[in-house]
Amino acid sequence: MTTTALEKQQALPEIPDRPAVAATEMVGMFERLATNPAVPVEKLEKLIELQERIMRHDAKSAFDAAFAEMQGEIPEITERGEISVNGQVRSKYAKFEDILREVKPILTKFGFAIRHRNVFDNGTIKIVGILSHRSGHSEEDEFVAKADDSGSKNAIQALGSTRSYGQRYTTISLLNIATRGADDDGQRSTKATAPEEPKGYEDWLLNMEAVADEGLARLQVTFQQSDPKFRQYLTTHDKGKHLALKAKAGKVVAK
Repeated sequence: MTTTALEKQQALPEIPDRPAVAATEMVGMFERLATNPAVPVEKLEKLIELQERIMRHDAKSAFDAAFAEMQGEIPEITERGEISVNGQVRSKYAKFEDILREVKPILTKFGFAIRHRNVFDNGTIKIVGILSHRSGHSEEDEFVAKADDSGSKNAIQALGSTRSYGQRYTTISLLNIATRGADDDGQRSTKATAPEEPKGYEDWLLNMEAVADEGLARLQVTFQQSDPKFRQYLTTHDKGKHLALKAKAGKVVAK
């Protein structure tokens, strides 16, 4: 009896349900499928694409969950650096070395690493900050500026100054770091204080937490339909909660 195409298709191995099996097992499964003449190339490609999407989704969910937990341990950084003009202090800032000293142990604890890439283009410097997680997901932030030739710096010093600026600002942005003046006695400076929550924000946030139990797609739809002032506050001044919501929703398996 000749096996029909339909029977062959029904006999093909199916991709495992989530949670996904170990990567080595997946490689072995795809190798077996690739050597099976009954498996159409198109079906194999779709299975591989599906598994890659699942892995990317899981990596992003793990990143968001770890970041939300890490936020509670990221400290405010004291502004020990000074910018002076004619002997007068014009502004203060948190030094890059101070930031790294405080956050590197915390990054390691939660499986994160931060690095920077520099792109030079006709006098303009782009510093790309890259925050990566052991899950495989990473996020980037960019700082673009011309060489800082203020204060009679030579060409090399000007490039180094802008590079230092870029590393500092991208790190602060990626980790949502707050800074405070050295004379704040451990209290949050005025610059780092978030504005008052919009009226009704807490009730809205409780509703969003309930919606997160229904999955990421449902959370995204509800978020887009919400009051803009709530969305703005959450994504700008309550980033830890925003990431926690997405991480919670990302763990829900679609049925």
